[in-house]
Amino acid sequence: MDQRVITTCRQAVDLFEQFCREQNSELTRLAKCLSVMFAEGGHLLIAGNGVLQPVAQQLASQFAYRLNFDRPVLPAVCLGSDPVLSNQMLTAGLFDQHLVRHYRALNTQHHLLLLLNDGSENVALKNLCDEVVENGQTIALISPNCQLDSLKTAEVDYCLDLATKTAPRQLELAQFIGHLLCELVEVELFGR
Repeated sequence: MDQRVITTCRQAVDLFEQFCREQNSELTRLAKCLSVMFAEGGHLLIAGNGVLQPVAQQLASQFAYRLNFDRPVLPAVCLGSDPVLSNQMLTAGLFDQHLVRHYRALNTQHHLLLLLNDGSENVALKNLCDEVVENGQTIALISPNCQLDSLKTAEVDYCLDLATKTAPRQLELAQFIGHLLCELVEVELFGR
């Protein structure tokens, strides 16, 4: 048996268990906030960077379509997922504004922004965060280290700490968090 496989499995299990112990109440608070927002007709807007961008897209589709069972749509959009808009903004030298442009195009009045930051400095995420703060909307952050993340300001209402710098573990834990979040919201809204 390959020792690397065993070591990696132990690290992943330890990380998941640590998250569940330390972040349980924050995840539950966020799920309740999302449930209330959806019940009031609000939207979930998600944006990610680096290795977490695909997780943001997957999470948006799980809310919009389903995770466990057929249910009504929970409106969720992954900002930055329009390849034509992103390419045009990149070509024009305005890529740091592509998330803000997509956000403005949606023109939602009641929403929660969920940021998935891989720990790197990202001007596009920062610009988006600033814009959402100006609009007085709720912001949640998933980060490798909430205390050191430059996006974690007083205006960020929720912060879920991945507690890892490695890309594979960030991906695994961020997907796990997304699944749990969706499950908790589905239970809250649909009783299943």
